[in-house]
Amino acid sequence: MKLKPLYIKNLKVDPPLILAPMSGLTHTVLRQLVAEFGGCGLFYTEMLSARALPNESPESSPWLRGTAQERPLAYQLLVSHAEELEAAIEKIESCGADGIDLNMGCTSALIAKRGGGIALMKEPKRAEAIVRASRKATDLPLTAKIRLGWTMNWNGLRDFCLMLQDSGVDAVCVHPRLKQDRLKRPARWKYIAKIKQLLDIPVIGNGDVNSPQAAQRMFELTGCDGVMIGRAAVKNPWLFSQIASSLSPDLYDNKYPDPADAFKRFIAILENSMEPEYTLPLLKRFTFYFSQNYAFGHTLWNLVHNADSLATATYLADEFLRGVD
Repeated sequence: MKLKPLYIKNLKVDPPLILAPMSGLTHTVLRQLVAEFGGCGLFYTEMLSARALPNESPESSPWLRGTAQERPLAYQLLVSHAEELEAAIEKIESCGADGIDLNMGCTSALIAKRGGGIALMKEPKRAEAIVRASRKATDLPLTAKIRLGWTMNWNGLRDFCLMLQDSGVDAVCVHPRLKQDRLKRPARWKYIAKIKQLLDIPVIGNGDVNSPQAAQRMFELTGCDGVMIGRAAVKNPWLFSQIASSLSPDLYDNKYPDPADAFKRFIAILENSMEPEYTLPLLKRFTFYFSQNYAFGHTLWNLVHNADSLATATYLADEFLRGVD
């Protein structure tokens, strides 16, 4: 198969490979690193609180920052009530967003208790009000990221997806797991296929894509218009390049790096992009996944996790990486 561009309203996503929104992970540092390797057609921010956004700016909040490399860039909104949207979307538009995503799939107990994330799938009327308010507030491409719901109920899921389409969403991102599944069981790709057959708008598949072969299988088995990748792209920020070059070798180059060089590059971007108080916590979160590149990656993870400063973490990680060369 050969990759074809995905169009979300008037937004061209080429190649149709997308970096998923992930809390504490898809900040500007990871996005810049992924962009350097290439192959990613659309970047997402991590979820941003619609309630807090009006009082934030790229200068005060590192989660709003982006560079020219990270384009196109969609901002994901965590929202509980339609009344929060107008001011939040105005702020996002002022940051130069290329699209907006509504988080309707986060399984965090705290977020669900406050009425956000997957809680919206239990209350389709409130979800519909949020979509309609979003559509009224912006002409930007609008997506919604969902799960299968709280329990497996195809009729309810079908009606929810049709509601999203009818209310103004331009594409739906489907992570085919239930609330209680978390990441414990395989993603149920057959529901991506069913939703794709149901809707007239693009459907983006998400879940268990960690190789070019898995990406090709998702495209072929589900008919999805785009593939979204999450934690596998934190482990391998060059994964998009691998997939793009594997599926369309005449269009894309495979930029497979030395993992040690990629890790050091992450630290360099981190120091250049973030205030000192953020650098060590963000390196620890990144290392948790990236360390899986090594047979004894738990050692790298422990060294960074137990470090008391970025300088110490960098030194200890460099010692480890020299030992595995």
